[in-house]
Amino acid sequence: MKTLHSGSLNVNAGGPALSMSLTLKGLEAAGVTTVALSERMPPDGKVIDPSLAIRFTDRSRLGTFGYVSDINDCLRGEKDVDIYHIQGTWMYHGIAVSRHARRMGKPYLVSPRGMLYPQALAHHGLLKKIMMQLYQGRVLSGAACVQATCTEEMRHYRALGFSNPVAVLPNPIDVRGILHREIPPKPIFQVGYLGRLHPRKRVERLIYAFAGMRRELEGCRLVVIGGGNDDYQRFLEAETRRLGLSNVKFTGFLTGDEKDAVLTELSLLVVPSDFENFGNIVTEALVRGVPVAASKGTPWRELETYHCGWWIDNDQSTIDKTLADALALTERERMEMGMNGKRLMQERYSVEVLGEKMKRLYEWILGGARHGGKPEFVYE
Repeated sequence: MKTLHSGSLNVNAGGPALSMSLTLKGLEAAGVTTVALSERMPPDGKVIDPSLAIRFTDRSRLGTFGYVSDINDCLRGEKDVDIYHIQGTWMYHGIAVSRHARRMGKPYLVSPRGMLYPQALAHHGLLKKIMMQLYQGRVLSGAACVQATCTEEMRHYRALGFSNPVAVLPNPIDVRGILHREIPPKPIFQVGYLGRLHPRKRVERLIYAFAGMRRELEGCRLVVIGGGNDDYQRFLEAETRRLGLSNVKFTGFLTGDEKDAVLTELSLLVVPSDFENFGNIVTEALVRGVPVAASKGTPWRELETYHCGWWIDNDQSTIDKTLADALALTERERMEMGMNGKRLMQERYSVEVLGEKMKRLYEWILGGARHGGKPEFVYE
């Protein structure tokens, strides 16, 4: 089986690029041939995983719409593709890939990557309504299946009126080389934020918690890992200075060993976002044995059921209380939570487990009952 995936593999794209690259890794491990269609990297970009089979298109134009002049030539150059997989919505590559798949008489899937949540649709809402009418609705309705990363995302998709099959498959996490490490002692209580900086991420609430709990958190540190919206980052840095906090560190985007080292040193990762479709940042912490506090705008109730973190409201008082509760735990209790998080990752989210499930989904789309019938994670 040969599959073609379209989307960004630029490390600066954050979670969507990581999810796409790990999906490809899982499929390759399951014996599925993959090729990724991604735009050529801009000067400030970097391929998230150069080991993947990638066919680069020209750089995109027309802003976020991402028009690519040679995408059809690139699609025609890939022969014997059995199934196409579009990663993301609104962009030109979705139109081009869906049209090409129809011309070739082949099925395609779409992974919206959280872009159909009500909060996401409200951003530039009028423009998105027009885009949905002009082309995005046809791309979605024509898909053999749509991948949602959680049941909440599936509900939002159904609420838009689409009735085609939906597969609920979370994003994978690469546990190899990490899962079986011992959890190191944490001499300093460090709270971390990881991800793209954007106002809806509510990172300022962590800064305000450190200011409001100055005495309790003396000797502790807040580490903000990531970048993105320059205006928002300047606001966060200005608030840190205004409040006279010397124990807040901004690292910018980190990758590879440097990112791994900083994450491993955390005592707690906090995700205070208004909403997250899945939150790769949660899995990246849990696989390293770091407990997580995530807002109820994320689909992470499992933090409570596996006893590896907190699933909380993202108002200021709740975040303050959660930091106090985490700080009050003994080192042994935090390590037990960390081990529970590792177990959750191994059982449900590894690249290998989800690669096999994605392969089963493709086989069902291509062959139906010949391959054992509809998978249990597909809803019609």
